Amino acid sequence: MKLLYLLLVAQLILPASLYCQLIQVQGKVVTASGMPVSGATITTTGDGSKKILETTTDGSFRLEAISGKTVLSVTHVGFDEASISVGSVPRLTIVLKEKAGSLDEVVIQAYGTTTRRLSTGNITKITSGEIETQPVSNPIAALEGRVPGVIISQASGVPGSSFNVEIRGRSSLDLQLSRNDPLFVIDGVFFEPGNQPANLLRSAANNNLGVGGLSPLNSINPADIESIEVLKDADATAIYGSRGANGVILITTKKGKAGITKITANVYIGNSKPTRTMPLLNTQQYVAMRREGFKNDGITPSSNRTDRGYAPDIMLWDTTRYTDFKKLLIGNTAHTTDAQLSLSGGTQLTQFLLSGGYHKETNVFSRSLADTRASVHFSINHSSENRRLSIALSGGYSNDKNQLIATDLTRFIYLPPNLRLHNEDGSLSFKEGGVSYYTVNNLINPLSVLLKRNTSVIENLYSNLLLSYHIFNSLTFKTSFSYNTFKNNEVSSIPSTAIDPYVSAFQTPSASFANSFTNSWIAEPQLNYIKNSLHGKLDILIGGTLQQKAYKGLEINASHYSNDLLLNNPGAASLVTALNSEALYHYAAIFGRVNYNLKDMYILNATFRRDGSSRFGPGNQFANFGAIGAGWIFSGGSFFKKQLPFISFGKLRMSYGITGNDQIGDYAFLNLWSADGNTYQGVQTVLPDKLYNPGLEWETNKKLEAAIELGFFKDKLLLSGSFYRNRSGNQLTYYPLPIQTGFQGIAANLPALVQNSGLELVITSKNITSPKFTWVTSLNLTVPRNKLISFPGLAATRYNGLYIEGQPLTVINRLKYLGVDATTGIYSFDDVNKDGNFNAADYQVAGYAGPRIYGGIINSLGYHNFQLEFLLEFKKQTGQNYLAQLFNNFPGFIGNSPDLVLNRWQKPGDIAAVQQYIATFTNIPAIIASNVRLSNSNGIYGDASFIRLKNISFAYSLRPGILKTLKISGFKAYIIAQNLFTITRYKGPDPETQNAYVLPPLKTIAGGIQITF
Repeated sequence: MKLLYLLLVAQLILPASLYCQLIQVQGKVVTASGMPVSGATITTTGDGSKKILETTTDGSFRLEAISGKTVLSVTHVGFDEASISVGSVPRLTIVLKEKAGSLDEVVIQAYGTTTRRLSTGNITKITSGEIETQPVSNPIAALEGRVPGVIISQASGVPGSSFNVEIRGRSSLDLQLSRNDPLFVIDGVFFEPGNQPANLLRSAANNNLGVGGLSPLNSINPADIESIEVLKDADATAIYGSRGANGVILITTKKGKAGITKITANVYIGNSKPTRTMPLLNTQQYVAMRREGFKNDGITPSSNRTDRGYAPDIMLWDTTRYTDFKKLLIGNTAHTTDAQLSLSGGTQLTQFLLSGGYHKETNVFSRSLADTRASVHFSINHSSENRRLSIALSGGYSNDKNQLIATDLTRFIYLPPNLRLHNEDGSLSFKEGGVSYYTVNNLINPLSVLLKRNTSVIENLYSNLLLSYHIFNSLTFKTSFSYNTFKNNEVSSIPSTAIDPYVSAFQTPSASFANSFTNSWIAEPQLNYIKNSLHGKLDILIGGTLQQKAYKGLEINASHYSNDLLLNNPGAASLVTALNSEALYHYAAIFGRVNYNLKDMYILNATFRRDGSSRFGPGNQFANFGAIGAGWIFSGGSFFKKQLPFISFGKLRMSYGITGNDQIGDYAFLNLWSADGNTYQGVQTVLPDKLYNPGLEWETNKKLEAAIELGFFKDKLLLSGSFYRNRSGNQLTYYPLPIQTGFQGIAANLPALVQNSGLELVITSKNITSPKFTWVTSLNLTVPRNKLISFPGLAATRYNGLYIEGQPLTVINRLKYLGVDATTGIYSFDDVNKDGNFNAADYQVAGYAGPRIYGGIINSLGYHNFQLEFLLEFKKQTGQNYLAQLFNNFPGFIGNSPDLVLNRWQKPGDIAAVQQYIATFTNIPAIIASNVRLSNSNGIYGDASFIRLKNISFAYSLRPGILKTLKISGFKAYIIAQNLFTITRYKGPDPETQNAYVLPPLKTIAGGIQITF
């Protein structure tokens, strides 16, 4: 009995002694998927004392002299609180469960993370799930209609073509010198080519396409992207200094997660066709139009070249032949194949991901023309055993081979519909009836253009290394090293078979060779101090930036080849000319951020940056930028919790700051000379270009924003409304100089002030959230306004008449169009001063081009294992209509027209949209003059508003029971589509491109499967 008593006492005493013993505890806080949670707050209770600390960047923590009775309470924005007893375990792994709801979703910001709940800036996030539902090759295309305050439009339907991106409006007067594109950052890598091609990337095929060239971002695989964050206001962008003037787009790639090793394969195939075009006249209608034009001119059509009525197309060519050039040239079906394979997994200390992608997309011109991209992406994260040191390495490489033709074939759909394309022997036809096409208004056989090939090979390598060391509980040192190389090699050739025999005497087989190479590195050391108290959290970040970018380019033009087989060898040409260019850019900065969060109710955020850029002269190379933002989460107060319980979240936020702009190209302030390709007495000559301007300064952008964010009924309804006002001054422009100066122009600052303001509204409603059925609707709406506030001395500049103080930069200041005169059948205009002349004195403001309201509506529905999502994009805007295209091809002249021209004037009293047909320049000069006036009037503008079913996806996932039987982790089959249909009253081709000579965006329908092992 004594022995049993002693054993019982020992059982009670020994554990107590263990609890009283002070121990050292190390641990790590991770998500349910194993990802480390940085910045989680740990509070100790239960042992009579209280300590507060925060996890490091790799989620680790360490506690000294802790008793076994201690209870750790772990909190972090976006996660439910977790509690765990220390006991006698010296190493702990604490798993946090993510909160349900978008307010607490982690959002990437400049040099860190935040959440929508605690953010003082305006940041919009697009997730990988949203990207995966879209069959796009360019990540920018995935943002269309989904981000308020951002206008994105595709420049062309040609695979790999560029996109126009404007965040909160156009702020620069002169886009020739100062670009309006946002800054793109990929995993900390400043993507130097940006969105628009630069320098020789726009040579050969790109220049001839006339649609902005190929997009460098097409080299980024959308399947590798975890999220895209769009930063808009000063609070979010000012820490990027001069680079944040036009907004920032952060692209974060996918990372490995701790857990079992997974293999995921995803494949889809699809077909594409143009979205919307204009119906054209058939041969019968075309011939009738031509004859009516000659009749109106009082001239008889003739087959004699010397006659005024020379009309070989209706007198010598077969007028019963009909070729639907729209169907032949751009009506083909493009095919898309996309395949992705990834491998990921790891332990709590090391996680990895390796993925590869293949994307091939032909175009509607010809199946033999394709854009093919192969890519690889990797990521590895490692933490030391004591969690103090962490290393993250990520990167990617892509090779994008784009095979194009010299010219967008869309411009040739307006050829005469009876033009003969092939001779009887099957060869290409360049003449008919003894008449060469070239002698008839420079017509060509469009099939010959398919022989003029261009091949562009773009290689993109980017990598980022992030080293982090936790010095002590509150202080972390980390440094980021990034490297990016971007290469482009392009070959453009014109063989003899593509040359009209009529011009072969002075146009010989030729080829152009262009290559460009850009490499940049950037180093950013940082110190991050985080201190928690009982009521607040102080977060201080101090860092620096050093960057160098080097560019080299070479273009070789070779001609007079003796054999088409030698076109790929410039040395085989009889005549060779070359141009080269080099540029070196240096950038340095220091930056900082101070963030204080008091009880998750009052948040203050201040950022600062001092930039130095080699793009400005001595004395003007450095400038200071910064911002301050504040947020008040008023729903955390007791009044709202008791009196207004239906308001689950409420926040007011405001920010103001200054950003700059140095996106003017290198050496803009120096005297610049360029080789003009000519010689004098056998010596190469140079041409004066830009004049020296040592006083060139930074363009500044002052941004103000005020917003309210509300959540109702436990966040089932979320609403966010923002007002912004950005003012851009000290405008960077390219100013032409008189010819007697010897220089073409000078880069200069002008005292113009441009304002962009507007309202942004985002509403998200969880309509139904039952276990079996869910329905979520999200609406984003933007009402933008642009205005030239002031421009002293405007009348003395080249911008006089183009811009007007108090009006938008896109103001339509032209002749007032009055329609077709019912008596004369000629376009008529308002002669304001009644002097009989139509010039600038008669100009009137008739609105402005561009959108007035735009946005998108997204509906996501889920039923059991089925998921349906669709996006409707809408824009209310004014744009150029089909009448703008008729200036290049008067109805009645040689060349086809849209069938809209059938509504023309024929006799007095007719009310028509198009003036009477004419076939020559000689007989009715008033009609010719009216066509010219039309192009300089508001008559070529009209309603270009539209609603487009931008994206729809339907997916089915197998149930867990079936997956277990098949021994796989996941299976999904899906159908995705892009640009399915458009509702519009626009009188013209596609309302997005608004250009009858450019291939419209493509409608794509694809199906695929995704399997995870």
